[in-house]
Amino acid sequence: MNSSKRLLGITLFFVMFFVVVSSTGYCRLDGIKASDCKILKLTYAEVNPASSYSGYIAKLFKQRVEELSLGTVLIDIKYGGILGNDNEVLTSMYQNDSPDILRTSVSYLQEYGANKAAMLSTPYVFENRDHYWKFISSGMYREFLDEITVNNSKFRGLCFIEEGYRHFFSRKPINSLFELSGLKIRSAYGNYFEDLIKVFEASSVKVPFTEVNTALERGIIDGGEQPILNYLSNEFYRRAPYLILDAHVLALSEIVISDNVWKQMSDEQKRVIVRAADYIQRVNKVTIRRAEEKALKTLKEKGVVVTEINDMSPWKDKCSELVFKITKVYSELYNKIQEIK
Repeated sequence: MNSSKRLLGITLFFVMFFVVVSSTGYCRLDGIKASDCKILKLTYAEVNPASSYSGYIAKLFKQRVEELSLGTVLIDIKYGGILGNDNEVLTSMYQNDSPDILRTSVSYLQEYGANKAAMLSTPYVFENRDHYWKFISSGMYREFLDEITVNNSKFRGLCFIEEGYRHFFSRKPINSLFELSGLKIRSAYGNYFEDLIKVFEASSVKVPFTEVNTALERGIIDGGEQPILNYLSNEFYRRAPYLILDAHVLALSEIVISDNVWKQMSDEQKRVIVRAADYIQRVNKVTIRRAEEKALKTLKEKGVVVTEINDMSPWKDKCSELVFKITKVYSELYNKIQEIK
């Protein structure tokens, strides 16, 4: 009889442990707040595969959070857009507070109040990546990062991640800006990217990120524009093996957490998340350049035709009116960024 009771007790313990640890997001067990959870599990959405640079950053974040919390805060990463594309995940977070964390391009956050952060996607706003990291070191980035929390109670910015410059790629050879004319180019989310493509007299086509390869294969699009690392990890080069290094936009992502989840976390849980975010931002600075160089070498070995540009002036001149249009509302901030050089 005693052994039966002991077996029942052990069984009940593991059932309760499984419910707490396996619940999606912060504990929702009979209304228990995240701060009351002995083990808190947060779901992190990533549209890129685990093998990508973004996947590497996600794994570092998970590792750091679990180390700092001594295993009391766990991160469950969902790679490869398994939870949906960026728009779908943001909608779910906005409406249902699920998933808990997302890494997404700053352009996707514009409609949620991150207008200043979206401005960082202005063509050639950063002279080079050293210019960007001076912007980060200056602390000025906090105004851009915190904007989404101020303007939208549903999200909280944790950090920015630099993914390298975005470049055009195509199924057809492109050796100059003039050869973009007439091509059907997949546009990233946001009016800025649509306008950018039109500046080069190409046609902007809306295609979800997870469907780019299918669209290339079917001829729905002739090409797109992505950072080198994403171009490689998502194998866009298989169907579009021509890459021109025009560096029109420095690709920036923002890692955001549901603000409702955040508000229910304990002070110690919050400290863990903030410290982990600061850590991966520092790691990003020292790893991105080497990762990009390695990816470019790999692409060339795979037969991708890479066109380098010696004089960026014509490209910048072509974008000058668009830059003015994007930055005129925040001209003072834009000028401060330029002064950081």
